[in-house]
Amino acid sequence: MTAVELGAEHAGVRAMTGEGTLADAAVGVRRRTRQWVRARVQPYTVACLTAAGTAATLTGSAGPVVWAAAGVVAIAMALELATARPATRRPGTGPVKRLGLAAGGALLAASSFAWLTPGQARAEAVTVIAACAAFLIGARLAGASRGPRTVLVVGGRVGSAQLITQWASCRDVSVSGVCLPDHVGEAMEPILDVPVVGSLDDVAAAAARLRVDDVVVAPGPLLTAYDVRRLSWSLERESVGLSVVAEMDGIAPRRIVPQVIGHRVLMSVHPGGRSGPALGAKAVLDRVGAAVLLVLLAPVLAALAIMVRRDSPGPALFRQTRVGLDGSLFEVLKFRTMVVNAESMLPALLAVNEAAGPLFKMAADPRTTRIGRLLRSTSLDELPQLVNVVKGQMSLVGPRPGLPTEAMLYDEWIHRRLSAKPGMTGAWQVGGRSNLSWSESVRLDIDYVDNSRLRDDLWIAMRTARVVMTRDGAV
Repeated sequence: MTAVELGAEHAGVRAMTGEGTLADAAVGVRRRTRQWVRARVQPYTVACLTAAGTAATLTGSAGPVVWAAAGVVAIAMALELATARPATRRPGTGPVKRLGLAAGGALLAASSFAWLTPGQARAEAVTVIAACAAFLIGARLAGASRGPRTVLVVGGRVGSAQLITQWASCRDVSVSGVCLPDHVGEAMEPILDVPVVGSLDDVAAAAARLRVDDVVVAPGPLLTAYDVRRLSWSLERESVGLSVVAEMDGIAPRRIVPQVIGHRVLMSVHPGGRSGPALGAKAVLDRVGAAVLLVLLAPVLAALAIMVRRDSPGPALFRQTRVGLDGSLFEVLKFRTMVVNAESMLPALLAVNEAAGPLFKMAADPRTTRIGRLLRSTSLDELPQLVNVVKGQMSLVGPRPGLPTEAMLYDEWIHRRLSAKPGMTGAWQVGGRSNLSWSESVRLDIDYVDNSRLRDDLWIAMRTARVVMTRDGAV
C-alpha cells in the first residue's frame, strides 16, 4: 500500500483539521472512541465489577465505612479516566495504587471516629481490604487479557532490525510494521518478515490502519529530535502512544530519571546494586530464614542423607569449591547425586557437552546415580546449602555460584555477577535453569545484581516453588 493510500485511510484525522468530509470526521471520532473505551473503560469496568462483587458479599457485617470508601474510589477513578490522555492505552499500576491508597485513607479516616465499635471496625477493614485486592486482581486480569502490545517501529533499517530481533522472543510485544524515514517508491523489502508500510510522513496513517498500541522510534542517525516532535503532533488525536528507544539495556525503569538541561532531555541512571542498609537487612533475613528452614527440614534432610548413602557407596554430602562474593572461594554443600569418582570421569565426557560457554551439561549424564536423578529434578540436592547461607557464604536468592575454572574465563562484564553473594535460587533458576544458554544465564544474573530489591527476592522465591514442583528446566 502506498503512502497516498495510507493517507486516504487516515481521512478522519484530516477531517478534524478541516481537510476532509464530515463523514470522514465522524468515522474518525467513532474509531477513536471505540479504541479509548476498549483500552481504558473496559479494564476498569471489569476491575470495579470484581471489587463490587467482593464487597457485596461482605457488607452484611460492615457499616457505612464500606460505602464511604467505595465512593472515594469511584470519584478517584472518575478523575483518573477524565484526565487521562487517549494515548494511555492500558491501566498501569499507578492508577491502581492511587485508588488503593485512596480507599485505605478513607478507611483509616472513617475508623478514627469514636462511634465505631472495634468489632465493626474490623469487619469494615476486612471488607474494604478485600474489595481493594479484588480491584487490583481484576485490573491485572483485564489488562493481561488484551494480549501483546502491537507496535509500529519508526527508524532506519539497522535500528528497526535490532528491535525486531530483540522482540522476536518477547510475548508482550508484536511488531506490526515499519516506517522508514528514507522510504521512497511504491514498495520495499520487508525487514525480517515485518512489512515496510511507509515513510515518516505516513506514521499516523499507518498506525491508524494497523490499529497499533504504540509507535516506537528506533535509535539511529536518520531521525532528529524535531522528527520525534513532529510525530508527537501527528499522533495527538490518536489513541496511540509514542515511545523512543534508549540504549540502556538491563537497567530497571526505577533507576532512570529524565531531566531537561539546556533544552536537552537527559536520562540520569541511578547506581545499581543495593545500599549498605539493604545489604544488611538481606543478610539478616538470609541467615534467620536459613536457620529456621534447617530446623523445620531436619527430618527431611536426615531421610535424604540415608537414601543417598544406601543408593551408592560414598558420603551423603558432596563438597565442591565455588566462587563467592568478590571472588572469594568457599565449599558449597550438596547432597551427592553422582558416583564418587565423577570428577575423574569428566574429561572423557567433554566431547559430548550439551552446553555453551564454560558450563558442562548433559541430560543423560552416566555419572548420575538413581537417587541423584530424583534429587536433581526436584532440586532437593541443594538443601544442604542452607548451611552455607547460615555461615554467610551464600544467600537464599542470588546469582548462580560458579566454579573457579569458570571464573578464570570471566571478562569484565561477566565478573559483575560476583558483586553479590551466590544464591540457592535466583533469576537463572526461575528463568529456565538448564534450558538457558550461557549468555542468557549471565544476563539474568547481572540484571539481578544491578536491579534487585527485597520484593524481587520474594517474587523469585515464590516462583522457585512453582519451578521445582513442575521440574521446569531440570537436568
